Amino acid sequence: MYASGNYFEASIEYERLVFQGNAEADLNLLRYKKALCYRKMNDFGRAINALQTTYFSNPADSLYRFVCYEQSLCYYLNNEPARALWKIDEYFHRSSDSADFGVFLPIKILSLHETYKWEEAEQNFNELIALQHFAPEKETALKGLAAELYSKKNRPRIKSLKAARNWSRFVPGSGQIYAGKSGEGFANFLINASVLTFAGFQVYNGFYITGYLVGLGFFNKTYHGGMKRAEVIASQTNKQQMVEFNREVNQGIISIIDSE
Repeated sequence: MYASGNYFEASIEYERLVFQGNAEADLNLLRYKKALCYRKMNDFGRAINALQTTYFSNPADSLYRFVCYEQSLCYYLNNEPARALWKIDEYFHRSSDSADFGVFLPIKILSLHETYKWEEAEQNFNELIALQHFAPEKETALKGLAAELYSKKNRPRIKSLKAARNWSRFVPGSGQIYAGKSGEGFANFLINASVLTFAGFQVYNGFYITGYLVGLGFFNKTYHGGMKRAEVIASQTNKQQMVEFNREVNQGIISIIDSE
């Protein structure tokens, strides 16, 4: 069923076999295969839960590496880069076979990006290069590529969500401008200014209820909505920059693998 792409049906069958199984080694393998089904279905949370019940008293067990790799990959895909790094570090700590470390490095590098640890990511990129045992000229060229990729001019310019919100708190629309949407920021500023002007005009002419309830009530929504929107834009900008940066790094990693 798994080979035929029927991942849901395969996961049900693996669950049945886990329920009927006894030997720990067999159970670990079945849980691992069940997790593979969940990952194929993009259900990374369930894949993680399936793998959490595995236990290895002997880290030299060949399946241990595959389980740790799958856990770290699913943590990364589930937007939990810190836990992915924790799982990789756990494997590095428990395993004595450093030859396997290179398998984890691409996931570790991408997880380090998500936690904005650029220097450490560059170190691991260079370690990935060193593990391939290239000719000196090739290794020097690839390390030059790493230095260029991770130079400050090429790193994502991460926007602070808190700063975006605070900018809009003090000057409506400025948070959107800070986050990279100047047009939307100016529009938000004009909307808030217009609403305040309307409220002030109504109060000035004696229409207090209209001024306070309608004018200020609407301003409250546009003002606080603008702060929230600034955070959303900053988050979207960060994600887009990270996608583009990861694409460049992935191309570098592929070039290393293809050069083996």
